[in-house]
Amino acid sequence: MNDSDIAKTVSNYDSLCTNLTFNEDKAIGVLSYLCSLADNKLNHYKAAKLMYLFDREMLLETGEPAFYGQFFSLPKGPIVSEVNNGIKSCLGDELDTFFNWKEYFHLDEKSHQLSQRDPNTIAFSGLLSDEERTRLAKLYRKYENYSFSAMLDVMHSLPENIELKNNEKRKPLSYHHVLKQNGFTDQQIHELLVEISYENSFRNTISSI
Repeated sequence: MNDSDIAKTVSNYDSLCTNLTFNEDKAIGVLSYLCSLADNKLNHYKAAKLMYLFDREMLLETGEPAFYGQFFSLPKGPIVSEVNNGIKSCLGDELDTFFNWKEYFHLDEKSHQLSQRDPNTIAFSGLLSDEERTRLAKLYRKYENYSFSAMLDVMHSLPENIELKNNEKRKPLSYHHVLKQNGFTDQQIHELLVEISYENSFRNTISSI
């Protein structure tokens, strides 16, 4: 397969990876674990950013995203769109989201703090491996004392971040784009996107049985 063929194949698989099945239970489990690390008082902006940083770290270091969600660049930096909506759904009167995470979390609109409704339980704890717990603890400790502005600088410094123009609200960040901007070759990207697409189909098949 020559470089032109690889580029075309990458583009085809990248389009497949825009229709992945979001692993909602895994995302809730990760957010629950982050809340426990923060003594059940986690700023919702930092929560969304830590969730993105964890997901991209899993993608870049293991070749598989944690959540199989959609990445976007926003004015305040990249997010996992579904995670962002899930966190927003914890507001008392939030109706503009497909998700409903109020069963697991409470979001105080005044203090901007996210907390678990049951602080003694990690939701979907069985979905988190020991390696993932270690990664999350390391990630949380790294950014635990970062201010809002410092966290904003971190997100805007990521290689895959796209700076938006004045009239733009968001721009998609495909897995292809994230991998490419972080130094992966087209051949490597092709292989990873094939595997991600396969794993997504496999999960869907298993869940339907």
